Amino acid sequence: MITVSNLRFQYGREPLYEGFSLSLSQPGIYGLFGRNGSGKSTLLKMLAGLLFPQQGSIEVLGFTPAQRQPAFLEQVYVVPEEFHLPSICLATLLRTHAPFYPRFSASDFNRHVQAFELSLNVRFDAMSLGQKKKAVLAFALATHTPLLLMDEPTNGLDISGRSQFKAVMAQPEHQQRLIIISTHQAHDLESLMQHALFMDAGRLELAADLSTLQSALCMGIVDERSQVPPDHLHLEVVGSQWAYVAPNPDATPSPIQLELLYKALSMNKDAVVAAIGSPRPEPKGCQ
Repeated sequence: MITVSNLRFQYGREPLYEGFSLSLSQPGIYGLFGRNGSGKSTLLKMLAGLLFPQQGSIEVLGFTPAQRQPAFLEQVYVVPEEFHLPSICLATLLRTHAPFYPRFSASDFNRHVQAFELSLNVRFDAMSLGQKKKAVLAFALATHTPLLLMDEPTNGLDISGRSQFKAVMAQPEHQQRLIIISTHQAHDLESLMQHALFMDAGRLELAADLSTLQSALCMGIVDERSQVPPDHLHLEVVGSQWAYVAPNPDATPSPIQLELLYKALSMNKDAVVAAIGSPRPEPKGCQ
């Protein structure tokens, strides 16, 4: 569904990508993680045809995004981190923008609007930032485009709004789409994500499905430092407890805590990536 080959792109004189490659062949929800400046937002814009590669190639759904063909644009929707909305209401947005997306479902849109506790007749300039974000998400999800790209979709949402977002995203009609969510709010994706992508300094350092991560790593929070596996890859103090990430010694699927994984990758990337791809020792049990 997505193939990126030997991509090169730079802002000014500093290259952001140099020989970047990526291949995604299965639908599902992909979490895209990485530190600020690692190239996550730029990648989403390139996949949508909003920025163009300086070298290399990008193919999305059989199209070259930079050509911005109508048959491509009707299959892709982008939710940017920052956006500007016209002074219209959701009912007008539905009437004027939905026709550009042939798979758009007005009934799903109305259902999402209700789930987010919005009104169809309130203008965007009368909405809070969180309400605007919910409105954009309701429309994006109702387009049913095969590819949905979201950059920090839960920024600006309160606790209730994040719960509403996760409930809507978990609905079965979204499982056949390829959805890439770039976020620093890793906890918001724990119950949704099927694949993890980790970028660092313009490079794709990790691409793994959830089952691979569950078999390769174990992580958790314990009361005593002595309970932490001695071969841990990441360790931090959480109040009076210890949080850790370690190799999974017997490959028994272990729950993944995305925030811990994100921290481990950010601080000890090479060791974490090696643990995911390296042979496992004799079973010793995983706490």
